Amino acid sequence: MKPVQLTNQPLSPETQALIEVGMERLKEAGFKLTKKRQEILTLFAANQRYITALNIHSALQASYPTMSYNTTYRNLYDFVDVGILETTEYQQEQLFRFSCHPHQDGHHHHHHFICTNCGHTILLDACPLDHISTDLSEVEIQSHRFEVFGLCADCKAHASQSVTS
Repeated sequence: MKPVQLTNQPLSPETQALIEVGMERLKEAGFKLTKKRQEILTLFAANQRYITALNIHSALQASYPTMSYNTTYRNLYDFVDVGILETTEYQQEQLFRFSCHPHQDGHHHHHHFICTNCGHTILLDACPLDHISTDLSEVEIQSHRFEVFGLCADCKAHASQSVTS
């Protein structure tokens, strides 16, 4: 996955709002509001894509050289537990991104295309459950997930240029 880094660039109002909502959720769940946690949220809010724990840890190393990888990983899973982040797995590696919440304006039931190179996501409005002909009336579906992995248009174009060069 493409690396991420903290930047001194001003954040958009939307990005700031995501960070504030995340910090509020942490506070409501009883977590201390630390600069590290705020910077982790900033990385996700500013990038809006799936990111590996290792990418997050690497981005924070300059600011927190003694922070262990386990601390980074624990924080990410705390964020998942309180509903700030969602996670998926690709090639035996966990990927994290800001959660898509049904209560947010414009969000609805959907799935994702995930770029395996940069982590960019594209919302997919189609749901495979809508096309299952098997009778599931006797069961209780509690959850489901449908994800498509591949190269986004930018990464595909870049890969094509690399091959022809």
